[in-house]
Amino acid sequence: MESEHLVDHTREIRSNPQEEIRFSPLLTVLCLVVCAAGMGLLFWAVTLSDDVRLASPASRDLERIASRMLGFESRLPELSSFEQVMYRLGEQDGETMEQIRLWYEERVDGQSRPLDGLYLGMIYGEAGLTNQLSELAAKLEREKQPQALFRELLEVGYGQSETSSSDYPFLQARLAEEVPTNWFYFHLARRIAVQAGDRNLQANLQLQEYQLTDPPLRKWRALLVSEIVVIGIGVVLLLRLGIARLRGKASQSQTEFIKGHIPWTFREGMAVLARGGALTILLMGLVAVMPDGIGIIEDFGIALLYLPPVVLTSLLLCRTRKQLLLQVVGCLNVWQRLKSGLPLVVMLVTLGLVGDWLIVLGGDAFQSSVHWTEWFVPQLIWGTRMELIKTTIDFVLLAPFFEELIFRGILYTTLRTKFSFPLSMVASGLIFALAHGYGLIAFLTVFWSGLLWAWAYERTGSVIPGMVAHAINNGVVVYSLVSFFR
Repeated sequence: MESEHLVDHTREIRSNPQEEIRFSPLLTVLCLVVCAAGMGLLFWAVTLSDDVRLASPASRDLERIASRMLGFESRLPELSSFEQVMYRLGEQDGETMEQIRLWYEERVDGQSRPLDGLYLGMIYGEAGLTNQLSELAAKLEREKQPQALFRELLEVGYGQSETSSSDYPFLQARLAEEVPTNWFYFHLARRIAVQAGDRNLQANLQLQEYQLTDPPLRKWRALLVSEIVVIGIGVVLLLRLGIARLRGKASQSQTEFIKGHIPWTFREGMAVLARGGALTILLMGLVAVMPDGIGIIEDFGIALLYLPPVVLTSLLLCRTRKQLLLQVVGCLNVWQRLKSGLPLVVMLVTLGLVGDWLIVLGGDAFQSSVHWTEWFVPQLIWGTRMELIKTTIDFVLLAPFFEELIFRGILYTTLRTKFSFPLSMVASGLIFALAHGYGLIAFLTVFWSGLLWAWAYERTGSVIPGMVAHAINNGVVVYSLVSFFR
């Protein structure tokens, strides 16, 4: 593990306290107020305002998620015992159907599209909630199309009314016209075929559904094997590190190195971070109210979010001390650091995966889960090939680079000039998680990642191991979304 302690002695330069840059305290306070207001608005939008959270995503997003998740879960009996155990690390028996029911209940109201009502009615029927199914069917107007058709389909499919044998082919034809080829279509069509006693149609529908769910199943198995291999290697490396520490062959921290190379003081760093954060919030707000502002944010959001604090730190804190920001955060000798830091990266990925599983399982125990709007990225699912490439680059390359540069390289470094390693690690992790604006469970997973990447920076004096682990983490998310939902 000697490679984890690579030190660049050319960077051991600290600014003379007498040369400290004086920033206006009043402006710093105003910038902090702007940052706090922006974070508060984000927190409100995510956790308190259902209207804000539910107005943005399209119904087709939830339709795609529900169809693919339920279709995948319908294949669970075919999986090996080990595969079922691994799947249920993230999903408990019946939890998928319950989650989707709650998500659709949030959406279905007087303004929602009729298909959403049909899907919710099917979920009630599949879960055996006959009273809720009857109440929902009663709300579907008999005189209004396609609600009248959907009401009849639900009542016939789930045995709440009977129809003549001559009507079954008509209902199947109308169902195929109105409902996309997804899990909902296959299951409702099969239920109507059961009512009609048409065994050939039942078998044909089952075969078609298997053809639809085979590709995601193969990709999930490939991802599962990759994660198990990485975790196995990571556990071995972690055991080696633990044994080395017990034998006194591995140092536990590099406090003097980390504190000795920082070219700015705590007050300087906080002043610049406050200005950079306030400038980011103001830029985002200004662009959002412009014509086609949302489109501009989607195209150039990375620059608007991350460049202000990076540019200000580079110009105000590093350039005046004749240093480069990349030098300060250990991004020189990239290839050498990549090779030497590979074992640490594997350990970070392993700890990240295991920690995420434990957090999700803990959330399940307390009836708390990640809302689908927090992880679904429409551009990855519905975008053109160029949009898919751009979004992937944003998530896998640009976001890890800039976020590690800001939250570990600048924020953690600034905190470390004044506070201990544990306090700096926790504080930077909290701010990192809050900045993502997620609910509780997703917040905890991001916080856990922030702790790990700060630990890696403390050990090596370089953000590169954290950047690579961050990129792998985001890459797994992108792969999962594209493989299962595109």
